[in-house]
Amino acid sequence: MSNTEDFPENLVKGKIAETIFALMFRESANFTVLEFGYEKVLPQLIGFSQYEKDETVEIIRTAPDFAIISHGVTKQVRLVEVKYRAHLNYSEILQTAERMHKSWNPSYLFIASKDGFYFDAITNIINKDGNISPLHESQISTSLQEKYLQLVKEFEPDDFNKVVVAKSKAIVAK
Repeated sequence: MSNTEDFPENLVKGKIAETIFALMFRESANFTVLEFGYEKVLPQLIGFSQYEKDETVEIIRTAPDFAIISHGVTKQVRLVEVKYRAHLNYSEILQTAERMHKSWNPSYLFIASKDGFYFDAITNIINKDGNISPLHESQISTSLQEKYLQLVKEFEPDDFNKVVVAKSKAIVAK
């Protein structure tokens, strides 16, 4: 399968990861979750190749997906990039953190994986050569993480393809 053929599946998985992130953090009642990425804030930039060399547009295109505000005493605001990865690839995580560090520092990276959830500051990830910390239960309870991890596991590559094929057959049968 080529990268072009993988694009729709990867796009869906990315949107699923974003949805799970938003639902899980909202349900925890510890955070206010705000959509932040350029796809939501400036959707007109999507698909405009004439802006490819514009530095400002490139910074906007790399905007993290969400801003979260903690409900704690500090009311800390964090910018968060969300990714889905079937398995952690530390060199890729490091590259993502370094890219984010150029334009969006401080910011955080959240990874939804079939192995669990990961969440860390990009500076920590860079300092640890791409290692990212598991999402701590002080931020999101273990039971809530387990609930949403079940959803992630439904979209593993084999399961994802089975679901798509089953739904396609059902549509064709109608």
